[in-house]
Amino acid sequence: MRNALVTGGSGYLGSHVCKELKKDGWLVTVLDVKNPKHQYHDDYVAADVRNETALEDLFSEHHFDVVFHFAGRIEVGDSLLDPTEFYHVNTGGTCTLLNAMVKHGAENIIYSSTAGIYEAQNNLLRENDPKNWQNNPYAGSKLAAEHAIFHSKLRCVVFRYFNLAGADPENDIGECHEPETHLIPKIYQNLNNFTIFGNDYETLDGTCVRDYVHVSDVAAAHLTAAEHLLSGRHSLTLNLGTGRGHSVQEIVNLVEKVTGEKVKYKFWERRAGDPPILVADINLAKQLLSYQPKHDIISILQTAYNWHLKQNGK
Repeated sequence: MRNALVTGGSGYLGSHVCKELKKDGWLVTVLDVKNPKHQYHDDYVAADVRNETALEDLFSEHHFDVVFHFAGRIEVGDSLLDPTEFYHVNTGGTCTLLNAMVKHGAENIIYSSTAGIYEAQNNLLRENDPKNWQNNPYAGSKLAAEHAIFHSKLRCVVFRYFNLAGADPENDIGECHEPETHLIPKIYQNLNNFTIFGNDYETLDGTCVRDYVHVSDVAAAHLTAAEHLLSGRHSLTLNLGTGRGHSVQEIVNLVEKVTGEKVKYKFWERRAGDPPILVADINLAKQLLSYQPKHDIISILQTAYNWHLKQNGK
């Protein structure tokens, strides 16, 4: 039986990956500062990924076939206010994990990176397109962690996610950040008072354009990536998105169709660090991992809404 360590396994994507791993027969150990609210794990270690002692004990006691590394800070706005904390958690935590893996002979890591590291452009973004660590401290900390992983010489798949969204189609697990920072759940939480940051971008309707990809499609890709590494194939860096962009205004309009309710919104000034367009070229993931997203934007919005209703007892 294969054994997985999932750092950040209590979080949004981590919980969905844990579910996929258990469905596939893996033993799953979650390492997280927050107790998992799901049952898709065999062991839970309450520890920060920067805790060298906890990692030493964990890797001394277990052999992990693959480490899935999701633990980290994700709030772009907060990273502008406290940049070194983001480097401490995202880059420093990754280095602490890598040191433990190297010391104990754990060879395979799948890393949760971000499309936020790219230099924004109007074309679909490819993996070898220019990067800009100065986009914001969050992006810089994730790009630095990527560099650390490749310099560690461990076998790896680095996934650069675009905008994760949606919820488990079985409505078992979903998105729940505290505070919530992602667009789609924030709209559902604020149907009567939603704020769109910026309507003067160089896009068709003036609002930011993003590539929204269903969390379950991304979770499934992690299992494919694990098989890729365990079969002895080479390390990869891949985009995970859909290859299609939707503006914030378009998402608001589609939410109205899904909910049957009018969204009351206002425009506000741009947020620092928000590029106008981020849309993935996913051809490399298609070629190398047979990646093919199953969920379209309506499925993303509907599953997210179903989860929102469940969380609010409706």
